[in-house]
Amino acid sequence: MEINLNNQQNSKKAHYGLKLGLILLLSLILLIPRFLIQNLVDERQYTETSAAQEVFDKWSGEQRFIGPMIFLPRAEKNGTDLYLLPENHDVKCNVNTKTLKRGLFDFTVYESVVELTGTFTLPNETNVAMLKEHACHKAELLIGIQDLKGLTDNPKAVFDGATHTLSQSNKKLGNGNVLSININMEKILEGGKVDFTITIPIKGSERISFIPVGRTSTAKITSNCSTPSFDGNYLPTHRNVTDKGFEADWKILAINRSFPQVVNGAFSWEDLSGSEFGVTLKVPVEQYQQTTRTIKYAFLIILLTFAVVFFVEIRKQTPIHPVQYLLIGIALILFYTLLLSFSEHLTFGLSYAIAAVMTIGLITIYMGALLKDKRTALTIGALLLALYIFIYVLLQLESYALLIGSIGLFIILGIAMYASQKIDWYKKRD
Repeated sequence: MEINLNNQQNSKKAHYGLKLGLILLLSLILLIPRFLIQNLVDERQYTETSAAQEVFDKWSGEQRFIGPMIFLPRAEKNGTDLYLLPENHDVKCNVNTKTLKRGLFDFTVYESVVELTGTFTLPNETNVAMLKEHACHKAELLIGIQDLKGLTDNPKAVFDGATHTLSQSNKKLGNGNVLSININMEKILEGGKVDFTITIPIKGSERISFIPVGRTSTAKITSNCSTPSFDGNYLPTHRNVTDKGFEADWKILAINRSFPQVVNGAFSWEDLSGSEFGVTLKVPVEQYQQTTRTIKYAFLIILLTFAVVFFVEIRKQTPIHPVQYLLIGIALILFYTLLLSFSEHLTFGLSYAIAAVMTIGLITIYMGALLKDKRTALTIGALLLALYIFIYVLLQLESYALLIGSIGLFIILGIAMYASQKIDWYKKRD
């Protein structure tokens, strides 16, 4: 009798060990469709990027403004060009964003009228000998613009009271295009001060930025965009972001920059880009990135769900076939395709909720049919709901995701250890 009991216990031990091995194997097998879904997400994201590039190419790309500055060409063949930067450089623009649709995708573009004002004087860094080496009678006022396709009207410049229309130049400032006008340097050479106002009606996409060329540069940018990202090498001295838009102010001094007020020779783009500031007009929905982050938790959800079902199987003494485990796993994997599909049409949070409810509902109904016990099935559904809520919270807590995730997994392990100690694994009898 004792030998038979030991044989039964060994048989139970082998059965549970085999079942655990099969569950682990199924979990690993289900990682294959998980990678396929990740490839699908990457493909959709690539499609979105391609559509964005097509829209921005036709509308206009990001806009970067360099200048204005005075260009004095060399007088001798072996000489160097001279660039005089303004004493004051003030930027004002209202960036009006709107959405362009391409298939399933929405892209943010903008229209604006950029106004550049300030004054030019003869910088203290210049001297008579330096000026004699340059053809001051051929002086030009230069302004660099990243994408001329975005110009919606002819840019105008008022220099020392005279109005000019800017035209394209073959000069180089950084890696963009240059507009210029010919100017009279007499007043500046005599030590006077010349005011300028440049008006540029323009459109662009994604980002707008400026190079602070003044000895004192200020900027005021307003917009109806409620999700700005202030970037570059200088943050605003003041900002106010609301649901209706934002306004931001900058003040940058020449001493803050990486290039001087008088440049004798060619500009280095590395120096210019190292002093850039501006704003990226972010699209509030980044569903593909969030879906990718969610997929990273797929193995955890599958393993924990299988563990719950396995514990229930032992406690209820209701055999669950590996094929039935597989069907539950497939339902868990389908959650990600549902999430991806819905998120292309709805907000990510709502898409996550719909996909989670559909998945949890399917598994709960299926477990109720297998176990013939609605209460246990609802308990499994509640545990899955808690797990999906936990994962969603982790997705929102980017900075604290590792900390909260580690604590959450510790608690889950503790609950599993507590539940497992109440299971009579080998059905020992007195």
